[in-house]
Amino acid sequence: MRNLNPGEFAANHGIHARGLDLRPVLPQSTDQILGIDLTHTIHTDEVAAARGGPGGGGGGGGGGTTTFGTYTSGAAGAYNITIEFKGTSWTTEYYNLFVAAADRLSSIIVGDVEDAKVIVGKGGPKVVDDILITAELGQIDGLYNILGQAGPTSVRTVGSLPATATMKFDIVDVEALGLTVFSQVVLHEMAHSLGFGSIWDRLGLVTDGVFTGSNAVQQYHNLGGTAAGIAVEQDGGTGTAGSHWDEDTFHNELMTGYIDSGENPFSAMSAASFADLGYVLSRTYASHTDAYAVI
Repeated sequence: MRNLNPGEFAANHGIHARGLDLRPVLPQSTDQILGIDLTHTIHTDEVAAARGGPGGGGGGGGGGTTTFGTYTSGAAGAYNITIEFKGTSWTTEYYNLFVAAADRLSSIIVGDVEDAKVIVGKGGPKVVDDILITAELGQIDGLYNILGQAGPTSVRTVGSLPATATMKFDIVDVEALGLTVFSQVVLHEMAHSLGFGSIWDRLGLVTDGVFTGSNAVQQYHNLGGTAAGIAVEQDGGTGTAGSHWDEDTFHNELMTGYIDSGENPFSAMSAASFADLGYVLSRTYASHTDAYAVI
């Protein structure tokens, strides 16, 4: 990608002079969906490896032309995550990380969600089953500071489950993180794209800094938690506060606001929270999560 003519690259891939345009393209509201920006900017200081911790594996390289077609996870008639890949920085390794995250979430969420008709930009209407995520790798601001932006760009008018989302990352920072760490970032941000943290307020699931959804709270108690609800992060500013589990309480659990060095397990507590959003989960969803204990 670094060998491309900047003007040509920008013209072909929607990237302005400073790099990847993080402004989401919001779908046109219809009677089925509401075009809305629930995305958040991700900073590299939220990832331990970018703050000087171990990178956790080699990067996949930044060159090449996009040759990856649309991918859809999940069985027919179940919960399907469709990913459209944009940009010219994709490698097989990076593509596989997004596929693995989508497959994992579709093994936890299994119930079909009602199709939604979405109109984006000048394109004609398209039917989304069950969510369409636009994934993009490109240049933003160079090494450190902004890692990317992710989250829903439209939600259903009934129930507020996301219909479309975006996941955009700075390829320079991605290469610095390494595959292992970036794989955790991808799963974390894809969970936000499906509604974790991003639609909690719309559904009234947080009261006085505590998540009250009964399914997640039950798993929290199963893990040894004793409080009536789950502590939600109150620090870190917009994009962190109010939309993650509390870092001081849950430490390296994947869905806190910070990716720590080493393993960041995705717990049954996080998986169960999707049921509180309105999704139908596999009866064995806990077997698809990582071992984790509340400390």
